[in-house]
Amino acid sequence: MKLLNQKLDWIQALRGIAVVFVVLSHARYFLLNTPDWGMVDIWLGPGAMGVDLFFIISGFIMVYTTQKSDGSIASSIDFSIKRFARIWPVYAIATILYVMLVKDGMLYFAEPGHVAVFLKSLLLVPPIPSDVPFFGFTLPLAWTLAFEVYFYAVFCISMLFGRLRWVALCVWMLATVIAIPIIEQNTAFHVRTNFNFRFAYLNLITNSIIIDFMAGVAIAHIYLAPRIRLTNRILCLNLMWVSIGFALWCNFATEANFHGPTKWGWPLALMVLCIALTSKTVNLTPPRFIVWLGTISYSVYLFHILVQFVLSRWLDVHGVPTNPWARVYITTLFSVPVAALSHHYLEVKLGGATRDLLTRMAARFLKPAAVAELEPVASAPPMVLRKHG
Repeated sequence: MKLLNQKLDWIQALRGIAVVFVVLSHARYFLLNTPDWGMVDIWLGPGAMGVDLFFIISGFIMVYTTQKSDGSIASSIDFSIKRFARIWPVYAIATILYVMLVKDGMLYFAEPGHVAVFLKSLLLVPPIPSDVPFFGFTLPLAWTLAFEVYFYAVFCISMLFGRLRWVALCVWMLATVIAIPIIEQNTAFHVRTNFNFRFAYLNLITNSIIIDFMAGVAIAHIYLAPRIRLTNRILCLNLMWVSIGFALWCNFATEANFHGPTKWGWPLALMVLCIALTSKTVNLTPPRFIVWLGTISYSVYLFHILVQFVLSRWLDVHGVPTNPWARVYITTLFSVPVAALSHHYLEVKLGGATRDLLTRMAARFLKPAAVAELEPVASAPPMVLRKHG
């Protein structure tokens, strides 16, 4: 199998489904204090599991896209530049827009401590470490990006160990996510556990939700192992179908009702594993629209809260009569074109320009032999996962 050049439409589709889940989970608040709230909270609240699914997918993609890493400094710099350009510019703009449109602009900074919170938010450093795991970022959704960026940083450093990169990654994660909580005599591995470390960042790096990323790493290795393969097509399809149903069942019939590996994480990881194994035998062809949603999912994630607030306020100001369900529908509808614009102009254009600029800057400090590895390249087709993401 030429996996490096294979299109992972099923991964993109999972991204699309995950972001729809998250959007609907947040949209349900339009029905707060209505007779429908109880039912809505039961059915749409679990959409927050999309975050765990995103984390599992991130772990998978980081392994998949760095298969040919040679352990060189140039390779790690290339990885970090692409991750930064992919994540930060669009996030910074989303945060600024959130302040301007939702937090009353400059009045936000008049409140004591808000300048520090804003700066820490831009740096993706938890402003309120005791508020585990949400941390009180200016853009509330950014708590997930803090975990993403931390995982990318550790993953990048582990790449420098060459053939021992996976050993280094696992040792670090075992020490921080497993050993430290055990030493602290807390083995519940609940993501809201606050260890009250003096070094505040330890509250993040010891959080059990990081195991979601490592589950994705493990699934990617299984997927890339040529000898691990289910050859029976019917078995694969049934395994995939049951794993999807089981992940949903766990939410409504068990205690798997929150973020983390002991809650939503483990059934979702099992589901992704089954889909990955199935995709090695069966040509999975998810609907193109869902795959496209996966392509723009990062922008959907960042901007849907803004769309929900701004559009809802516009309806109020103009006296447009709408019921709460209509607001769920219309804000979800408009989140997609707004995200499509963000994806094109901020992720692709601005992110690409940022990547190219940083690549040229980094190349000046590397040996000539390494410069070729850091030359700017054209953006990949949207459905293909290129080397280093």
